[in-house]
Amino acid sequence: MAEKLTPQQHQAVWDRGGDLLVSAAAGSGKTKVLVDRLLSYVMDEKEPANLDDFLIITYTKAAAAELRAKIAAKLTEHLAVQPENRHLQRQMQRLYLAKISTVHGFCGDILRQYAYSLDLPADFRVADENECRELQDSVMAKVLERAYETPDEDFQCFVDTQSMGRDDRLIPQILLQVYHSARCHLDSEAWLDACVDNARIEHVEDAAKTLWGRYLMEDLFSYLDLQIGAMKSCAEQAGLAEGMEKPAALLWETVGQLEALRQSQTWDQVYERRDIDYGRLVISKKCTDQALAERIKAVRAACKKTLEKKLKSFACDSRQMLLDLQRCIPALRGMVALVRRFSQEYDRAKQTRRVLDFGDLEHKTLDLLLGRRRAGVTALAQEIGSRFREVMVDEYQDSNAVQDAIFSALTARRHNCFMVGDVKQSIYQFRLADPSIFLEKYESFAPAEEAKPQEGRKILLSANFRSGGGVIRGVNDIFAACMTPAVGGLHYGEEEALREGIPHVPLGEPEVELLAIPVQEATYEEEPAVVADRIARLLDGTHYVRQGDTLRPIRAEDIAILLRSPGSVGGYFRAALEARGIRCASGGGEDLLQTEEIAVLRSLLQTIDNPRQDIPLLAALTSPLFGFTAEDLAAFRSANRWGSIYDALQQWDTDKARSFLDILQKLRKAARLQPLTQLLETVFYHTHIDSIYGAMTGGESRKKNLQTFCSLAADYEAVGRRELSQFLRSLEILSERGLIASEEQGAAGAVTLMSIHKSKGLEFPVVFVCGLSREFNRESVRAQVLCDKSLGLGLTAVDEKNRVRFPTIAKRAIAVKMAAESLSEEMRVLYVALTRARDKLIMTYAASDLESDLRETALRMDVGNRELVTRDAVCPGQWVLMAALQRTEAGALFALGEKPQNTSPGEPAWHIEVTGAPEAGEAVLMEHSAASLPEDAVKAIGQGLSFRYAHEAATRSPSKQTATQRKGREKDAEAAEYAQLPKKTVRNWRSPSFAEMRPEATAFGTAMHQCLQYIRYEACTDENGVRQEVYRLVQEQFLSQEQADMVDCGKIAAFFATDLGQKLRRSENVLREFKFSILDDGRNYNPGLAGEQILLQGVVDCALIEEDGITVVDFKTDRVTEQTLAERAAHYRPQVLAYASALERIYQRSVKETLLYFFHMDRLVSILE
Repeated sequence: MAEKLTPQQHQAVWDRGGDLLVSAAAGSGKTKVLVDRLLSYVMDEKEPANLDDFLIITYTKAAAAELRAKIAAKLTEHLAVQPENRHLQRQMQRLYLAKISTVHGFCGDILRQYAYSLDLPADFRVADENECRELQDSVMAKVLERAYETPDEDFQCFVDTQSMGRDDRLIPQILLQVYHSARCHLDSEAWLDACVDNARIEHVEDAAKTLWGRYLMEDLFSYLDLQIGAMKSCAEQAGLAEGMEKPAALLWETVGQLEALRQSQTWDQVYERRDIDYGRLVISKKCTDQALAERIKAVRAACKKTLEKKLKSFACDSRQMLLDLQRCIPALRGMVALVRRFSQEYDRAKQTRRVLDFGDLEHKTLDLLLGRRRAGVTALAQEIGSRFREVMVDEYQDSNAVQDAIFSALTARRHNCFMVGDVKQSIYQFRLADPSIFLEKYESFAPAEEAKPQEGRKILLSANFRSGGGVIRGVNDIFAACMTPAVGGLHYGEEEALREGIPHVPLGEPEVELLAIPVQEATYEEEPAVVADRIARLLDGTHYVRQGDTLRPIRAEDIAILLRSPGSVGGYFRAALEARGIRCASGGGEDLLQTEEIAVLRSLLQTIDNPRQDIPLLAALTSPLFGFTAEDLAAFRSANRWGSIYDALQQWDTDKARSFLDILQKLRKAARLQPLTQLLETVFYHTHIDSIYGAMTGGESRKKNLQTFCSLAADYEAVGRRELSQFLRSLEILSERGLIASEEQGAAGAVTLMSIHKSKGLEFPVVFVCGLSREFNRESVRAQVLCDKSLGLGLTAVDEKNRVRFPTIAKRAIAVKMAAESLSEEMRVLYVALTRARDKLIMTYAASDLESDLRETALRMDVGNRELVTRDAVCPGQWVLMAALQRTEAGALFALGEKPQNTSPGEPAWHIEVTGAPEAGEAVLMEHSAASLPEDAVKAIGQGLSFRYAHEAATRSPSKQTATQRKGREKDAEAAEYAQLPKKTVRNWRSPSFAEMRPEATAFGTAMHQCLQYIRYEACTDENGVRQEVYRLVQEQFLSQEQADMVDCGKIAAFFATDLGQKLRRSENVLREFKFSILDDGRNYNPGLAGEQILLQGVVDCALIEEDGITVVDFKTDRVTEQTLAERAAHYRPQVLAYASALERIYQRSVKETLLYFFHMDRLVSILE
């Protein structure tokens, strides 16, 4: 056995004498190590152990079954060599006595054995998640009903401040969220007590002394350390460049302000020093290194943006922050009291049903092992722990605090816990996994060879036996560039880097590819089209994957497309593949309740329960089960237009209607008399639903989905519930939460499409990791109440006088921490995705302004701190770009964006290209021989072919125009008049600089316009007034916080300081975002449209209506210079004149002035007729 192991694996199998943590990288053979370690005990010549002397914990039942099978296979191998070994023969017999289970399975066994100690019924059962959700909803409704009947002040304060106006639907969600967060702690009650106690800050004068203020200060200082280093680097390089003396001095001034901010000791010192004056960075024409200047500007702008966002948490002084926190204490008390009341009532409801939920299994096991007060390891825990030679925990990185306490209690005396996992693959934080538990041991345990007896030790397994050398080195390059302790959990150095476990046959082409795809904004079809086209080329028989020591052509089932969230975009990938004749399998990632066959069955069951529900009834009628057409629906609906669909159907005297109503009546009668499972059998008998969907594409999978649905009903019925209406209600709950996976589609001959989470533990010869440009989901930090294990609870404060809501210092701190943890989780999700590839890894990055993304990343990497770039990432693709832009083979990216100063050849090289969606091929004319036609037929055909429609020009022009489409129209018309036919078509992705519209530029423009639409002009007396207005718009939900962060208050204040701005502030007759639609003469758009009418639509940014005429103002956020200003004004001239013409016709008043205001230059430009 030992000769087949690497030195690190051998050490992990044979090390004894203390708790052992094995950090096993992706593909490093951790399951093999676990099995071999177990058998090393079993086959020990001096002290042979039995399989049931061990407790082996896995995290799914499937993993437990797989592990048991691998142990059996290994035993069989040894028995083939030693067929007379009686001990091995006994182990085969004892294999099914071996304690290999999930943590909940183990807890259930222990509780049944010692139920009498906890006053548990010996015949308790474990409720499934569906039953628990239903019971929780029922109990919560009763608890809130009683609270509303006799409300106390704390309850009223909680409901008034944390609900949305009169809508209190958020309240149950908030309470359940807090309840589940509390259950993650060893002592839920103590954690809730601490949450309230920490908010008692009557004697605190400095907000920095609070739990949350301290965290925010530490987070700010951590960022400042990085930013100061980056800005110093910029200043030093600027000082060495000729013509950069003034910028260098300005940068050093900024560094001084940042250092002063960093030296703050109190909250108020940060508050007073938070307004950093960055000054205006002007680059002289004498500067000899313009490239350096651009890099410095990029780093400075990014640092400024991020720091301003961080300093939002310090928007108020310490007194106000503490006052806001105290204002929330009654609401906090009321919320915690409700959570406790719910917990007590929920426990009683479970006792009545004689059930436990999964949380009960863990907590009641802890009651046995640590006592109800968690005072220490009990004698019973020692007795139970003494039964096991060793406790082995697989996937340890996914443990939570309660589970880890169970393992620790069982092994406290003997230090015999073997833990194996990979923190880089901890991606289940949404299931309350806590990677910090693994990291704490990883940091504190000594290397095994240095550890003392009974001391915790660690071993790292880094040899990867899954992937080819090119894939391994590609993964290493990506994470060496971006994974840090702050983002990802640890430093990705030599110890953590993957090593090639076995040599692989060369593929003869790059194993890693990056496809950069410029796309149109807000479209989803282009990236799937590129991916499908690439897959089609891979399947042409000229590309290979490894099979043992040889190569073979790639097959469809070798390929997997991995997405962070397939639900929203998976359909586009499936459609693109199917359009090219390539089958696509879901990989089990689809929600069972959203599949067509189950959706139809649910609709029919809802109709059986209540036929007067129009939508379910229509869904059932138009399904393949009954085949009603749109014409049928129109026919019976037209006869009865005012009643329900069911009433109309009953009055439609046709065989089709009578047949359906007859079946429905039989099924409704069966529903009253039969239990659920029998009812479903009756439904299947009368509708033949299994046969109908079984005959469709993917029929076997559809039939299995129907069987799974029947199993759900059987499970529901098994716990004593049989009402159809309640079953349908439970399905609604499951549907809302997406809790049930459909039957996995067969992958033979099909490309697999699945989520990254579903792919964990799997491998594929060819992996496409797509959607890398999609922004991270930040929704979790926007919840009304936030929870954290160490920072407690963060509520939203309400200023009733000014009718605004805002986060307390507690909520701000928790939001910052959650965002950091979420970013680390996203890094680990990317690691899981990239390490699924065996032979070929292809990554796609599709962006609407790819050029800007590439340029900004390259510029910041040159003179900035790379950890800043990592922390500021908004999508996983930016981390991939950090590695790609360091490689000399990224010429296609350099041509589109910017080439960093320091690049080196990739070893081995990647294939990097900028590509677009495959264009539709030209029509192919098929020649056919034909008999000669009669002369009159030829004449008639010729007349038909030569026919010209009298209004042909109108058919080539849209019937509706927007004013925005008029931009540049005059210039375009002139160019078209003198243009020649192009000699060839040239695809050029790069736009001229004046037309750049980066995603952030577009978002900035939207934010500025949104602000100007709703801001109170009279309040904009100065920049501070504008800031207060922006704050108000966020509180009143006219602006999101992200948009508010983008608004340049100084620029808006500068506009209102102009004569025009002052006039707008004083006037009461101002139009803002004025929408119009008018009919206009077609000749204004095309001379060939004389006599035609065009519908002109538009939105006027701002118009001042006065007695002597109208002044039209259009706001522009373009980046313009003195050289390009006139050109941009001319570009917008037709658009603004269209606005003027429309307003003159609508108000019957002349327009006296048309103006463009360019915020970038604080410049008003007059547009003349």
